[in-house]
Amino acid sequence: MFSPGGSTMWAGSNTATYTGQMGNNNFWSNSSVQHEANMPPVSNLPPPEYWCTVTYFELDQQVGETFKVPGGCQTVTVDGYTDPSSVSRFCLGKLSNVHRTEMSERARLYIGKGVQLNLCGEGDVWIRCLSNHSVFVKSYYLDREAGRAPGDAVHKIYPNAYIKVFDLRQCHFQIQQQAATSLAAIAAQAAAVSGNVPGPASVGGIAPAISLSAAAGIGVDDLRRLCVLQLSFVKGWGPDYPRPTIKETPCWIEIQLHRPLQLLDEVLQAMPLSEPRTRATFVLH
Repeated sequence: MFSPGGSTMWAGSNTATYTGQMGNNNFWSNSSVQHEANMPPVSNLPPPEYWCTVTYFELDQQVGETFKVPGGCQTVTVDGYTDPSSVSRFCLGKLSNVHRTEMSERARLYIGKGVQLNLCGEGDVWIRCLSNHSVFVKSYYLDREAGRAPGDAVHKIYPNAYIKVFDLRQCHFQIQQQAATSLAAIAAQAAAVSGNVPGPASVGGIAPAISLSAAAGIGVDDLRRLCVLQLSFVKGWGPDYPRPTIKETPCWIEIQLHRPLQLLDEVLQAMPLSEPRTRATFVLH
């Protein structure tokens, strides 16, 4: 993602690019993996049975069943071939779709060797592009490293590039931070509604309640998105492309990461909320 000079490479205003040569820079070396291995675990919870699940889509339609990757299988390949899938390989070529469009049919021909997902340490994830064509990734970790707001950029990974796309500690910190912000906003809103907020802004508690309601608008779905990666084969999306969202790309996958979802559940269960509906439990089989 970084050039030797340390700046992010951009193709358009919202698409960051990553080439195979960047994998030779110190920033992308596996020294960071060794550093993570020497750090204490983020949580003492036992790891989930599956470290991730991969769901394949064509446009906005899921195709086939969700593929589960066991915790003991730290490397999984998602490719476009028609071989039978195995515990460490998800083959998309054999999946049928009666509603498949010509655009998806053509794009599937170029998936080829696809991508390799590597679990490193307790929950970091790296991606290697094995295909002869670029893939496009939605990654909050890469957004942060590129100095962009979460969800503001699309990351184009060229063939042979190997980059980190998810950092468990960073994600856990963001979950804790956003959950605390939401909890504080809810408490402040309750105080405003009851008229306990001093000062001229407290007009019977109405005005501050309205503004704080917006501040408290961080839901479980927002936190869950921090634990999910999305990757499109061949075609990009966003402001630099004719497809505004990933759901308009011909073939793409969603990768749910179970360790961060498990930590999210732990954080939510620890929050002293009076309304049970604000909590959620993620069942990770």
